[in-house]
Amino acid sequence: MSLEDALGNIEDAVCEHLAMMELITSEKTPAASTPDSRLSRMIPNIHKFGKFFTPLPLRQAYHEMNGIIPISQRAHVPVSFHEIRHIFNLAQVVAIADSVRLLTFDGDKTLYEDRSSLDSESPLVEPLLALLQKGCAVALVTAVGYPEPSPYESRLSGLLERLKYEDVSVYSNLFVVGGQCNYLFRCEKGGKFAEVPDEDWRDPLVASWDKKDVKAFLDLAADTLENLCNDFKLKFSLVRKPLASGVLYDGEENPSVPLFLDEIAFEVRDALQDHFSPAGLRLSSGQTGSLPFCTFNGGRDVFVDVGSKAIGIRSLQRYLGLVNRHFVDDENAVFEDEMAHTLHVGDQFTRAGNDLLARKVASTLWVSEPSETLFFIKRLKKEIHQKAALSITN
Repeated sequence: MSLEDALGNIEDAVCEHLAMMELITSEKTPAASTPDSRLSRMIPNIHKFGKFFTPLPLRQAYHEMNGIIPISQRAHVPVSFHEIRHIFNLAQVVAIADSVRLLTFDGDKTLYEDRSSLDSESPLVEPLLALLQKGCAVALVTAVGYPEPSPYESRLSGLLERLKYEDVSVYSNLFVVGGQCNYLFRCEKGGKFAEVPDEDWRDPLVASWDKKDVKAFLDLAADTLENLCNDFKLKFSLVRKPLASGVLYDGEENPSVPLFLDEIAFEVRDALQDHFSPAGLRLSSGQTGSLPFCTFNGGRDVFVDVGSKAIGIRSLQRYLGLVNRHFVDDENAVFEDEMAHTLHVGDQFTRAGNDLLARKVASTLWVSEPSETLFFIKRLKKEIHQKAALSITN
């Protein structure tokens, strides 16, 4: 079977899966499990990794990508994972261009280089500004958690500088969701961020967290991280924030370090799930339950955060009026507003990454560096323009 044929089969399977989901929606049937589609039979646990919000025109994406990188001309070297990733990204861009209303981005290695910022020289400033001018909401959704806006203003300084000269209808479309889901800031006049009051946007699940439960959770996370780093003989520094515990790797560069950091992320996740499962955690209210959390390898660190990007993006969607429910609402139920309006772009979609959970509430692009983000955002901008022109013609 050729690569084109294989991608065509996947495209057809996704379309069938979406059609069965649409039937469930129209019949108001609870979706306690995934539909009995060809796709769900091939990948029984597909529901654990999020949802499909659009078809994926993989045949079209393959032909376009093959024109850029002549994959089909190679006789001995098969297609790489990264080339497959590019094809799926391009298919997603084409599919969502005529309905996207919110674009969310990870920071490091997505909008800017690791531990850097989006300065005035970044080639991403212009396409992001163009999307804001078209009325799209744009948000940095990051694990970086600060209750004040200045660290985020530093990270987006180049874009904020341009927004100083824009109308409120443009600059007010820029947001930051910090600490995964714990802080929300909106751009105001003068290119400055202002905090959005919690009561206006925060998910009731987040608002219900008790400080005692959070402290107990983060205490165990910190102890587990410290023990694992000692077991693996890694030099590290402990970091504690109001809603996160983490370790920073302080040793020398070593090809094995990312593997150990992945291992730590998995092991601390297992340890926390064992102790804080719904049956195992007694909350301050006296009931049993669980705190949503994510663990991830950030490149040179491992963090455990209370909350997740899925909750943060869902909260922003609700604040913007794109959905009428909270993340805490039954995720297995079918809702009529489950539409293709949000695209999340990030570099952390492995099982040790914190972008993976975003697939529960948004379509996604998996990139590995800012230059890839630039390519796909430019392609999205072009596709939006072409489809808008076509709708006017018709």
